[in-house]
Amino acid sequence: MQKELLTILALTLLAGTTLLNTTQSLESTSFLEDKLMKEYQLWQQEHGKRYSSFENTHRFGIFKQNYAYVQEHQKRFEAGLETYELGMNVFADISSEEFEAKHLNFKPSNKQQSEQVFRAQGRQIPESVDLRNDGVVGPVQNQGSCGSCWAFSAVGALETAARQSGEKNVEFSEQELVDCVKGGEYESDGCNGGFMFESFNYATTNGIAIKSEYPYVAVAQDCQAKKTKTRFQFNGFVEVESLNSQAYVEAASQHALSVGVNAKGINFQLYKKGIFSSQCDGKIESLNHAILNVGYASDYYLLKNSWGLSWGEAGFIRFARIANKTGQCGVHQDVTYPIYNKNSAAIQ
Repeated sequence: MQKELLTILALTLLAGTTLLNTTQSLESTSFLEDKLMKEYQLWQQEHGKRYSSFENTHRFGIFKQNYAYVQEHQKRFEAGLETYELGMNVFADISSEEFEAKHLNFKPSNKQQSEQVFRAQGRQIPESVDLRNDGVVGPVQNQGSCGSCWAFSAVGALETAARQSGEKNVEFSEQELVDCVKGGEYESDGCNGGFMFESFNYATTNGIAIKSEYPYVAVAQDCQAKKTKTRFQFNGFVEVESLNSQAYVEAASQHALSVGVNAKGINFQLYKKGIFSSQCDGKIESLNHAILNVGYASDYYLLKNSWGLSWGEAGFIRFARIANKTGQCGVHQDVTYPIYNKNSAAIQ
């Protein structure tokens, strides 16, 4: 009888302990959920995000997953296993699949598009270059939900070429490229992706408007180039020899380069700072995002993005520089820059 009482007592104590542990676990989970919800609400305020009740629940679920991923990546960074950090930027409530569909619409080209090709010559170049220091790089822009990275990359290169020739602080219209470089001889398709070389051909044939006369609205519309007054005529473009790291860096020592990269994956999406180094497919057909090279150092290329100032290092990314043919994520594959002659370019 005494053994039975002791057994019942032990089972009662065990059940009580289990219940206590379960209660504490639930309380801990609830506390973490509440804390994360507060983080999410602060993040929403910071980035101006508003959703319906249903949509908010969905977005919070993605936010939690991305938050956990960022925390794990940070542990790896602090342990010296990663060379860059991630952060809960404006894209933190978007899945990588959704992000790719909305923002990665660059169309690469594997055909030579220009008679002028920049080839490696083994010339002496500076150990590092940052064109921002010369005042020839335009401000970071935000393409929004329109898949117009190609237009922003092209405009960035056009602006630098013009500024290097003496045009002070000129800013060109991405919207004109989105609206006008399509149909007929062009294969670009507005917010559904396009080609930088077609943008350069357009600016050579038709000129391009300044941003103040043709502002960006992040949706494709009818071409309104004829309504603009101030236009700048370009003089063709140069294709940098593909799959050649020396040609790439020699060209980057003098020019802002429009390049394509494979930006697929949550790491590029949530990049915060540091030298981005990632294993990814560098084949020409895998390129899905257009970006602008504005400098380099011994271990990275300096790339200017078009996702606003909250992404990366105030809109820029230090992209690991490797000497293999394709470069990291295919950066050496599709590289071009425009030509500008100030004496014959401004049209009033």
